[in-house]
Amino acid sequence: MKNEITIPKALLGILLFGGIAVPCLVLFYLALHDLIDSLIHLPIVIEFRRGAMYGLGAGIVTLSVFLGFIVLLFHRRISVKAENRMGKGIVVGLVLTFMFPILAGFVIPKFIEDENYHRCEKAEPKYSWPIFRTHIYTDSQQDCDQLIREKIKNNEY
Repeated sequence: MKNEITIPKALLGILLFGGIAVPCLVLFYLALHDLIDSLIHLPIVIEFRRGAMYGLGAGIVTLSVFLGFIVLLFHRRISVKAENRMGKGIVVGLVLTFMFPILAGFVIPKFIEDENYHRCEKAEPKYSWPIFRTHIYTDSQQDCDQLIREKIKNNEY
């Protein structure tokens, strides 16, 4: 009986980790979808939200723990097999949390720059943590200058 978990604790774990996993994965999906759409249609401005790339790994880690709590809710204890799978999910998620954004930070700008886009740093929002920076690329210096003027006009600086 000591190794069993109570239903309220399992429900709390499900709410907590599900409440973290879902936004992480949704944020990652939306950022990736927008980026792929931009790379296909090549608009005047392309945004690469570097911080959203952390959502993949963080989402996998918290989703693994979330699924562990689902198992606990129905079975009150986790089997060795389920525990191993959960552990592997956590390890894979942690590796992706740190490696994927770094790799994406090198690969994605290369793809964008290969399409003759140039980074427009003055138009980028400045966050307190540089790792969450949104990179903005434009297809010409004139478009970059226009974007900066619009941001100044709208008090987005």
